[in-house]
Amino acid sequence: MRPPVAGQLGRALLVRGRRLVGPATIELRLGPADEAALPRWAPGAHIDLVLPGGLVRPYSLCGDPYDATSWRVLVRRRTDGGASAYLHDRLRVGDIVHARGPRDRFGLVGAGRYLFLASGVGIAPLLPMARWVDAARIFPWTLLHLDHRDSVLADEVRSLGAGADLASDLDAVAEAVMAAADGTAVYACGSARFVDAVTGLTAGRPGLTLHRQQFDGRPSGPGETPGCELVLARRGDRIRVPANTPLLEALIDAGVDVPASCGSGICGACIVPVLHGAVRHRDSVLTDTERASGRHVVACVSAAAGGRLVLDL
Repeated sequence: MRPPVAGQLGRALLVRGRRLVGPATIELRLGPADEAALPRWAPGAHIDLVLPGGLVRPYSLCGDPYDATSWRVLVRRRTDGGASAYLHDRLRVGDIVHARGPRDRFGLVGAGRYLFLASGVGIAPLLPMARWVDAARIFPWTLLHLDHRDSVLADEVRSLGAGADLASDLDAVAEAVMAAADGTAVYACGSARFVDAVTGLTAGRPGLTLHRQQFDGRPSGPGETPGCELVLARRGDRIRVPANTPLLEALIDAGVDVPASCGSGICGACIVPVLHGAVRHRDSVLTDTERASGRHVVACVSAAAGGRLVLDL
């Protein structure tokens, strides 16, 4: 990945707080590096942290959406190092880090009731969601947190009240899905394995609507992707994309400025409108309805299904 240029670095943030909330998870509290207030955000939103070496990674905001003085994110150390290793090992209070956003691809929708299901640090975007729904005192809601090795986060879940609980295994999650009434909006966030399990559990419940977000990127569908011609309608450019080459890589190589973050199809930063052509979707962001419409493509992992794809660029 190429290093971001200066204009792409985003907002400068000061690390104002850092604490260990579990064996492999830290909480970062980030404030403005100047006197400017931070923008408000909606529950479910994330920011993209822009790190040295061209690393750009999305992290869900888990604090108070109305707090204009600080943003709070959770970072679990990953075995493959990368951004999480840098944030755990090198970032300290007083350091400056840059962020883009907030962005929102996982926001609350209107529903009669809500079921929030999380594993690990997937609890991050669901905490402000549950707080918001609880404060409204209109909608019934339940929250279950699986894989709660981080004791501080487990305590925070318990503090949400009677609607929140800790799940010991997937059986408890399955029971919650089975008990959910029609009209329930189900939000699942966590590892790909966990989110896939919840997807399977809700597949036989047409009365439920599932909203999913996973943190470990894993393109879905066949690994081999065909070559294609990209046509950029507004620019008038034509770009040849070799087989097994991400659309995003071809666009960047051609000098087209496309926002990007995770590089693994989980954040939605690089979604591009499609005007014509079929898409082979390999992301974990678009809903089934969005995929069926064929009107958008997640450029970092998805590909053209045919020989030509016309983009609104």
